[in-house]
Amino acid sequence: MEARGFYSEDEGATPAPMVRIGIGFGRGNVVGASALIDTGADVCVFPASLFRFRIGEKGEPIIVEMADGTRVSSRILYPSITAGDIRETGVASVILPDAVPIVGRSFLNRLEVRLTAARDLVRLATIRGARGTEA
Repeated sequence: MEARGFYSEDEGATPAPMVRIGIGFGRGNVVGASALIDTGADVCVFPASLFRFRIGEKGEPIIVEMADGTRVSSRILYPSITAGDIRETGVASVILPDAVPIVGRSFLNRLEVRLTAARDLVRLATIRGARGTEA
């Protein structure tokens, strides 16, 4: 299974790798977004404004350190994330006000990630033989 993304010139001085994803917190509680692929982020990050439905209050507390060094209190949540044909459940994520959607290593470590900026190539694929997939 795989997903293909794109390079977006909207996010900064140079094009950034992005992928379109679905974020699910149970049946009927799913939203879509374009998310930045960030191999340096430990968890996925989503802005609170994406979710028009109530998200449960459960989740372990965590302090998230932002790129500028700012520390923000949040809690770890575990939604399902879908990209193309790939669906991963229980992906460690945080919801922060005014955040940019980011898929981090809690999602990316489960996949083969290929980014070739010179060719605008963004490809995510399941790893054969990993976690019960067919070899």
